[in-house]
Amino acid sequence: MISNNKYDYIICGGGASGLLLSNALISDSFFDNKKILIIEKEAKVDNDKSFSFWDNESNILDRIVFKSWEKAEFKDSEFSSSFNLSPYKYKMVRSDRFYSYMKKKIDKASNFNYLNATVKDIDRNSNQNYVKTDLGNFECSIVFSSIYEPKKYNFKKYPLLNQHFLGWTIETNNYTFDENKIRFMDFSIEQHEETRFMYVLPFSKNSALFEYTFFGGDLIKNSEYEKEIKKYLKNEGIKDYKIIEREKGVIPMTCYPFFKDNTDNFIKIGTSGGWTKPSTGYTIKNSIEKIDLIIKHLKQNKPLSKLKFKNRFWYYDILFLDVLVDSKGKGSKVFSDLFRNNDPLLLFKFLGEKTNIFEEIRIFISVNIMTFVRSLLKRISNFSV
Repeated sequence: MISNNKYDYIICGGGASGLLLSNALISDSFFDNKKILIIEKEAKVDNDKSFSFWDNESNILDRIVFKSWEKAEFKDSEFSSSFNLSPYKYKMVRSDRFYSYMKKKIDKASNFNYLNATVKDIDRNSNQNYVKTDLGNFECSIVFSSIYEPKKYNFKKYPLLNQHFLGWTIETNNYTFDENKIRFMDFSIEQHEETRFMYVLPFSKNSALFEYTFFGGDLIKNSEYEKEIKKYLKNEGIKDYKIIEREKGVIPMTCYPFFKDNTDNFIKIGTSGGWTKPSTGYTIKNSIEKIDLIIKHLKQNKPLSKLKFKNRFWYYDILFLDVLVDSKGKGSKVFSDLFRNNDPLLLFKFLGEKTNIFEEIRIFISVNIMTFVRSLLKRISNFSV
């Protein structure tokens, strides 16, 4: 049991964002004299998920990347495109390796404590915060919280799509896969009046992750996801295989302004802070970039409440989510138009929020622009963003 109950910073949540923030604080000698506590409900040791992202720069995750790819493919029922990702690489990190690597760094840091406990409440005020847990109460100057509590928020004014998926990592008897090429999205599967695709990451010539993914719609029984994976494997001519691992998840895709809860001594991080890219569900690369901003503000003693996490891409995302919500199962058409009419590398650059306004205009006019105009008019009439 931890005897000291007073800290400079407390990080509530030991998932990806909490551990990445911990790593950033440990890696900068500026924070060596800060006492920091990270609280996580339960020990994370299993490979319960994978973290994927694309990048053309190095970052902390490169040290623990499980596999990276230089080629990708997009498919629908009428169109297929294979392309080189250079200058990007698509990278995947296994969560068990991620948790282990970060936990070892935390354990070695003399100014850090790690506690497995349940956060019951966070009492916030202008001078000091009090974090109440089932193993005691702790006091600090700044709280960083990744605790996601969707029932507390009114999503009525903002579109909310849950990206939900189930994946199998399989091993085949024969060499089956091109281990250098991912299948980024395959919309050739039945859509069932929703937006569904298969996502494939080959780890070797005879092993790969197949993930059946929805943008929106209701969660279904595991057996239903698995039935579709079996059908997909059969259509791919893959018959002799064994399942090595399973993973399942739900990622909220929304432009809800979680950051409005931020103050100078309380910051929401990760999905809870709106760091998940609303139009794709990718989070971990965004988290690294947002944490860099937090570190700069802390070192320069700038008010944390002045951190701005909303830019023009936030407005693009909210329109895109509106389109997906209103598409009535035809969301795949939007993605198909994007990949059919644009250089895929430009799309990756755009989804990574690195494009300029002229590149963005090129992308906008490559799709059915009236679809987005209708969404824009609807949003203006219902709610001013």
